[in-house]
Amino acid sequence: MQSGVGELTYRGNNIHTPPASLFMVHPGEVHANHTYESVGVSYRMMFVDSELMRRAASEVYGKESGLPYFPTALTFDDEVIRQYLDLHSALDRPSSSLERESLLLGLLTVLIARFAENRPSPRVFGSERHAVNRARDFLVEHYAENVSLATLARIANLSPYHFNRVFSEQFGLPPHAFQTHLRVTRAKALLRQGWPITQVAAQTGFADQSHLTRHFKRLAVATPGQYIQNSKNVQDSF
Repeated sequence: MQSGVGELTYRGNNIHTPPASLFMVHPGEVHANHTYESVGVSYRMMFVDSELMRRAASEVYGKESGLPYFPTALTFDDEVIRQYLDLHSALDRPSSSLERESLLLGLLTVLIARFAENRPSPRVFGSERHAVNRARDFLVEHYAENVSLATLARIANLSPYHFNRVFSEQFGLPPHAFQTHLRVTRAKALLRQGWPITQVAAQTGFADQSHLTRHFKRLAVATPGQYIQNSKNVQDSF
């Protein structure tokens, strides 16, 4: 829920759904939504395939599993809501397959870990770290390509869930964020060499100039155009 106040009728209860709340409805459960506002409400919704959720649960638990059961329908967890909105943003705008897959798997994982009736036990990382290094090296070499999470996990001989977790633990960033850092670093070098921004975007794997600008500004605290001008000013001062 992003704005406006509503109510969810679910499992015999009427649940207040104010802004900055996230609620989960199981497949096949009868439910209804109402709004208290004459102007309605603003919200973002996502339908997750039940088989995808079951596979995610199997990977989280490390064994075959059915659909996880969420006894709590409503949450105000800031981190979970941020991950949910990040995924929506990645689906709305140009983004890499690795970003979309990593964000989706990360969201399903945290939902199961925090809200499922049966919480998974923490898993200890061991020899997987060496395998993850191979995938990292592959990503460094192919940073501009539309590499999938499944490809990287296969190189590391791990499940996508386990690979995502180990990679994030080991390098402090999920795979898609690591790839974006590589792309922006390379874009900086090309911009300093005088490449046009549109060509830099294409060369470094971004969908277009706006896609490059969005990530570049977030990481470099400047647009590509501002970065070019600042670099020129530094050169001119010598």
